[in-house]
Amino acid sequence: MDNELLGIVVGIVLPLYPLLFAIYQKIGRYDEVVEEFKKLQNEHQHYKDTNHGT
Repeated sequence: MDNELLGIVVGIVLPLYPLLFAIYQKIGRYDEVVEEFKKLQNEHQHYKDTNHGT
């Protein structure tokens, strides 16, 4: 019975690993995009303050 349960669990969980890895990679790319957007936003704010005196 224990071997059957282990087989079922492995059969269910093992196919999910590639999906979880793909999700992990997409989250990493999303974080990079967010960081780049924050840099551009800060740069824009700096130029706006410099040129408009606000």
